Amino acid sequence: MFGQGDAAGRLIAVAMLAVTAGFAAVMFVQANADPDLLWQGYYHDRNGHYAFGQDLALAIRTGDPLWFFSELEKAKVWPPLHGLVLAAALLVGGIDHRLGIVPSLIGWALAVALAGLMARRVFHDRSHDRAPDRAPDRDLGVAAAAIAMTLAIASPAFRLLACDVMLECLGAGLTAAALWAYGRAVDAATVPGSREGAASRWRLLAIVLTALFFEKGNYWGLTVAALALSHATIAPRLAIGRAAEIARTLKARAAQVWLDPFILAAALASAVVLYLYWRGPTSLVLVGRPVSLYPPENLVTVAYAILLARAALWWRRERPAFDGALGPEGRALVYWHVVPVAVSFLLPKRLSAFLWFVGPANSPAPGPYDPVASAAFYWRVFADGFSAAPSIAVLTLALFAVGLVHLRRFSPGSRAVFALAMVSFAGVILHPQYQGRFMASWLFAVWIGAGAGGAVLLERLLPRPVRLPVAALAAVALAVGAWREPTPAAYGAAIHPASGPSDLELLRPLLPDLDGLRAVAVATTFGETNLWVWAIRERCRCRKPVELASIIGATSRDDVRARMAARLATSRSEAFAIVDAPGSPYALPPLGWTYDRLAGIVDAVAAQDRYVRVAVHAVPNFGAEASLWRLRDRPGAATDGR
Repeated sequence: MFGQGDAAGRLIAVAMLAVTAGFAAVMFVQANADPDLLWQGYYHDRNGHYAFGQDLALAIRTGDPLWFFSELEKAKVWPPLHGLVLAAALLVGGIDHRLGIVPSLIGWALAVALAGLMARRVFHDRSHDRAPDRAPDRDLGVAAAAIAMTLAIASPAFRLLACDVMLECLGAGLTAAALWAYGRAVDAATVPGSREGAASRWRLLAIVLTALFFEKGNYWGLTVAALALSHATIAPRLAIGRAAEIARTLKARAAQVWLDPFILAAALASAVVLYLYWRGPTSLVLVGRPVSLYPPENLVTVAYAILLARAALWWRRERPAFDGALGPEGRALVYWHVVPVAVSFLLPKRLSAFLWFVGPANSPAPGPYDPVASAAFYWRVFADGFSAAPSIAVLTLALFAVGLVHLRRFSPGSRAVFALAMVSFAGVILHPQYQGRFMASWLFAVWIGAGAGGAVLLERLLPRPVRLPVAALAAVALAVGAWREPTPAAYGAAIHPASGPSDLELLRPLLPDLDGLRAVAVATTFGETNLWVWAIRERCRCRKPVELASIIGATSRDDVRARMAARLATSRSEAFAIVDAPGSPYALPPLGWTYDRLAGIVDAVAAQDRYVRVAVHAVPNFGAEASLWRLRDRPGAATDGR
């Protein structure tokens, strides 16, 4: 990033890292002043993310490799990297849900620090192109970094996401790292003496992209698309020529390809997949047992595996020519990024889960595409949630536009930042699911662009001696003014609780009653969540089986009563934890989780005699009653008088 002997640049980088680390530490302390507050929103994804990371940590802690790898294999919709980072934090700091926000804080700090470094590099690299000792550009780089970092730190929704157990902030940090690594690699040719070790720079980019892919697929897709677009603009004629050459080669070999047995087999498997998706639920009877063929997720993997096997055979035969055509940089990307990603899709159902997750079908209620409504929604989120004030949002976009107008003045690596912002904005606008947090992984690019635009204006409007002081005063004023309690709109954009009772109140009274039990079942009148799994296992520091009732799609109270009665009659759990909450704020009608139906759970428990009630606790903040029922013939099953 810095030229030889650039001691000032290294000092500035250390200062940026120290500032972001200090802010992250303050945010960690503030968030854990009331750590239970975060755990609201009973069905929120944070419960699944924390439970996954905690299970990985417990598997390592208890020396259970089978459990560890079985959990990793389940990471299909949500890849495993965030959970692995969380597990590392829990292994170092102890099994404690207060540490659940550590991966997000790491990602936040990384994104903010790299935003500053990349904003500075916009002008640092420009000075190398023209005159290595050109001080004004270096001053402008510091000013751009100050503006970019201040906008990032001042973003209330971004700070709230940094104090949550979600994938966005670590995704933002890795996305920023990918852009930073790309800038180092692609700009190496323009900096004297930096061609040496170019392959290692591309290898670093490949490793970061691989890590980003295993953090979250859609953030990876946006980043790869932006980098590909940016790289193509460096030499557009060359890129078009290579694309045309590839097209001609494929056309010449089309006949051979379609006669290849691997291609024919993959095509047949793909045709069956399409037919099954068109037909809907289908099953066959084999050896007297029905075997479901729908959804054909494993068959998708089979078709892909056939194609990958064919590609591997071709590579084995043509490797010398293949490696020669790629060059050192291309080989680094293929072998350190493309290959790991391609191999990961061989896991059962992984490819179909990935395609569903990044595609338009991943929407709670997909409807007609409305770009105007989408753009209006994300403007409100940006202005009211991710910006300190709507006026700051307008200023940010104005400065970004100034930077965009002067794009040709910047190096190819710096131009990639603007490409990411534009590609990502288009991506969220096109996606049918509206989620404000979808902006979190790439807004740092907008702040970098705003920093660059602000520095351009400083260069045009102010004399050199006052540029840095003016930028510093503006940054300090914004930081002081923005560091306050986030607005309700910011909490809404981050889907972060601001106040109210914690969901942990629903189960915490029961936790001591569960001590010593080998297996527990849970049923509530408002549905199920991994909150129960991680809270119970956090207390015992073990792999205690937690059986969730899983009564989904019930049509009536009687239907729930019958299903629950069957579960009570056959369950192997030593005890049932039952929560009856007529006044619960939680309901999920699409899954049949409404009190008028799930009250059948209470009816079924009252009507059976296999389990007896041994404890009961009031949960006044939720208008609920939590009770524990143990097997009648087990020790400790003395009733509470019922």
